[in-house]
Amino acid sequence: MSRLSRLQAKGLQKAGDIMIPGDEVLPSFTRSGSIAAADRIVEFLTESDRAGLKGVAVLFAILPRPFVKGLLWLAANANRLPSFLAPPFRELNLGVKGVVMSLYYSDVSMDRKIQGALGYDAKVAGESGDTNVEEAYGRLRAAQSAVRSLSVRDRLDFIRRLREAILAKREWIVDQIQDATGKSRTDALTSEIFGTLDHLLFLEKYAEKHLREKKVPTPPVLMGKKSLVRFEPLGTVLVISPWNYPFYQAIVPITSAFVCGNTVAYKPSEYTPLNGVVEAVLADAGFNEDWIRVFYGAGDVGSKLIDQKPGKIFFTGSTSTGKKIMAQASRDLIPVELELGGKDPMIVFADANIERAVAGAAWGALTNTGQSCTSVEKIIVEDAIYDDFRDRLVKEVSRLKLGVDRDGGADLGLMTNDMQTKIVADHLVDAEKKGARVLVGSEWDRKSRAIPPLVFDGVTREMKVYREESFGPVLPLLRFKSEAEAIELANDTEYGLSASVWSKDLVRASRVADAIVTGNVSVNNVMITEGNHALPFGGVKNSGFGRFKGEWGLAAFSNVKAIMIEASSKKIEANWYPYTPEKYSKFNDLITAVFGSQGFVGFVKFAIAGLKLESYVAKVRSDRVR
Repeated sequence: MSRLSRLQAKGLQKAGDIMIPGDEVLPSFTRSGSIAAADRIVEFLTESDRAGLKGVAVLFAILPRPFVKGLLWLAANANRLPSFLAPPFRELNLGVKGVVMSLYYSDVSMDRKIQGALGYDAKVAGESGDTNVEEAYGRLRAAQSAVRSLSVRDRLDFIRRLREAILAKREWIVDQIQDATGKSRTDALTSEIFGTLDHLLFLEKYAEKHLREKKVPTPPVLMGKKSLVRFEPLGTVLVISPWNYPFYQAIVPITSAFVCGNTVAYKPSEYTPLNGVVEAVLADAGFNEDWIRVFYGAGDVGSKLIDQKPGKIFFTGSTSTGKKIMAQASRDLIPVELELGGKDPMIVFADANIERAVAGAAWGALTNTGQSCTSVEKIIVEDAIYDDFRDRLVKEVSRLKLGVDRDGGADLGLMTNDMQTKIVADHLVDAEKKGARVLVGSEWDRKSRAIPPLVFDGVTREMKVYREESFGPVLPLLRFKSEAEAIELANDTEYGLSASVWSKDLVRASRVADAIVTGNVSVNNVMITEGNHALPFGGVKNSGFGRFKGEWGLAAFSNVKAIMIEASSKKIEANWYPYTPEKYSKFNDLITAVFGSQGFVGFVKFAIAGLKLESYVAKVRSDRVR
């Protein structure tokens, strides 16, 4: 039975009032009435966590308030305790605080005025001037030592709670995403909620393994030494996210950076800021407000944050903005990772399953109304099946439903902003002017954000829909006659983010995948590499650089430190001073032995040459000391 008994509720309420006594702005835990939702929160706990919470709650109910206050103080300061005492108190802090904060914040987190009083000020930047940016960033920098002191497992406890909070709040989050972006509800649920939860689960399962100290091989010439790789925090990481996936592109990099021991300054796009949403789920999970802070505002706020010299900048957005960020960061040599635009090709060979390829093309080009950096933007079809493919594609996209739904029934949503709508209109007008046929979508008024699928036939290299990123519901079709021509068309772009190859011949598909200059390739599927959070994600050329997600993404948010350890000894290294002609000769013998013959014979030669060199070095050192 998951319900709390009266005694257990009393104990939890006592702990809540100690943690949240209230003030002139905020009610105390008891006065907020938060305990009324306790049974609902407890239902989401695992059986072992639920049993542990109930046991602690009974203890709190029985003990006098000063004793409970003392226990909670020890729990909050577990890092100061001896190592053998710290773990149970750390668990107590995470468990009780997580539940209390989840109950309390779930009732008040939507009130922006109260959010500000809680420390999550929606006007922390961009609306209140430079002082607040510097002050808030300073708090992040000061809090980083506390995050660093947590073990990876401790940080993952917060990740688990965050996953549970998002799962519980998912319908409300989808509402906020739809209100901000105009997405279809299914797009919001699958790409933003499912993708985010999948990422968090990946961290829970694998982050500790990937961030664990690694022993690497030590070459024979360095025998007796131990070689290690350690992953350490960078400090405070600045995450600047785009407007197209405002929840996913917030939580995924924020949590990746946090798990590595960093605090995070997060600046959402001013077009889709999702005011209070990220803060609400973080609060539900019990994150300290100075571990992750949200800075609202336009580009000037991002610039001010770069001026604070973060440990790293992780930017997702347009190529033009990425270049500006990189230029500013270069002044202080701030590391930058750029996830930028794409003009992603889809190559369909004649032996592909046409029905599946058509369905993949429609979804790959139109998911999120085409507002994805990995959307299909060039459909390159073998001449033998081109007409059949085109006709089927027209029928497929003509059946799609456009609109902002609340029940999951719409296929495409709206364009998120007028700026991008104008770009799509410009590409349409340019294509028509240069001879393309618009097979679907010609009725669009070139102004409304409700853009139907736009299928282009007769596309040529001179057209903007061929060269520039449209970032909208466009499906330009091109023909090819040979494998070489298909590869050339795919690579004829300044971008290199993602691609797909469709063929029953997997040897050919793999060969073509290797020939496309890009960061990600899906074979007989589309955008599927993004669905596996163990895979790295990133681009080449004007699509940016660096790799995100998987073990490579965790390394990207870490200082990957090389360590070599040797026991203390009196021996002098052979390559140290003094240099002599005889040492030079013996080093030449060693080089021949190490890099010449291999196998057993090579090892014997190496051993002999090494012993001679070591003996000579010891003699020279002895003579010099004398």
